[in-house]
Amino acid sequence: MAEEETKYKKGQKVLCYEPDPTKQPVIYHSEIRDIKFQDISKLLDKETCDVITGNGSSLIQPTYLIHFPGWGPRSSRRRKSLSSRYDRWVTGDLILEVNEENLGKKKELDDKLAAIISKQNRKRKSVAKTPSSESGTSKPVLKFTLPATLKQSLERDFVNVTLRNLIIRLPRVPNTQDILNKFYEYASQKMSPHDQELLQEFITSITVYFDAMLPLQLLYKEERSQYEREGFVNSVRTKRQQLVLEKDGYNVLFPGYTEWSQEGRSGPLQPSTVYGIEHLLRLFVKLPDYLSHVDKPYLTSIGSFCDLFLTYVASNRADVFVEIQPYKEAELCDIR
Repeated sequence: MAEEETKYKKGQKVLCYEPDPTKQPVIYHSEIRDIKFQDISKLLDKETCDVITGNGSSLIQPTYLIHFPGWGPRSSRRRKSLSSRYDRWVTGDLILEVNEENLGKKKELDDKLAAIISKQNRKRKSVAKTPSSESGTSKPVLKFTLPATLKQSLERDFVNVTLRNLIIRLPRVPNTQDILNKFYEYASQKMSPHDQELLQEFITSITVYFDAMLPLQLLYKEERSQYEREGFVNSVRTKRQQLVLEKDGYNVLFPGYTEWSQEGRSGPLQPSTVYGIEHLLRLFVKLPDYLSHVDKPYLTSIGSFCDLFLTYVASNRADVFVEIQPYKEAELCDIR
């Protein structure tokens, strides 16, 4: 296949999304240094390949070597020898043409990043004035490893929702509670009663965090209308009235909303019974920030459970993700 068949050309100035899904989403000015047609199944998991190829298209797809100006060492001598280390191979769905509309998207993400950095700087100045900082003690941080296949899933999830106008079909099967319960059955088999108790406490805490944080920080803006349509009450939008009615022991949604019910519970639906692995992974990426107040001995224990859970998910993708393509076209009210 020739370069003429690709959407973008070698040497073209383009915009490119941050390729690392664990970092704040931003768009960079960049340049295409090389183009290669290759089997993307060697780079990505099957779920991701199906999203890009449209379930049936050839796996031989163009990939682009993207250079991000300004990345790497500032010394001109070192920059000449090391700049290639900061180039990345990406698929075309992360690339945007340089035009007014896409520059607007870049500015929007830049403004969000600037606001986050400003908030972090104010927080650092506040911490610098505390006695613990003056005594040289460092703040403990939650540490765990996110497997490469799950990083790819997070990246594709971001692309699907924010670029391809796709949203997860709800209710997701298995849901977050199903996944965590299966993990407990798997991991607790060879544990002592004490460790089983700690593991159950970890799972309960993750469920509570998930239910509390999903409407606040785990949804992209394209998913918020769907969240309300599914019968949830968004605590950020207090003008919304309660969307769930009690009837014969079930939660029944108002007319015009997706009609499905949650048996055996009263009160509002829980996000952990509706959303699945995609949103659960987003929570784990943010856990270090959420748990920054926890003492170091507890963080070490939590980190080991996080590693155990993420390894379990990566090793049991077929059972956890189940559907190859769990997305559907977003409705018009979601695209704004």
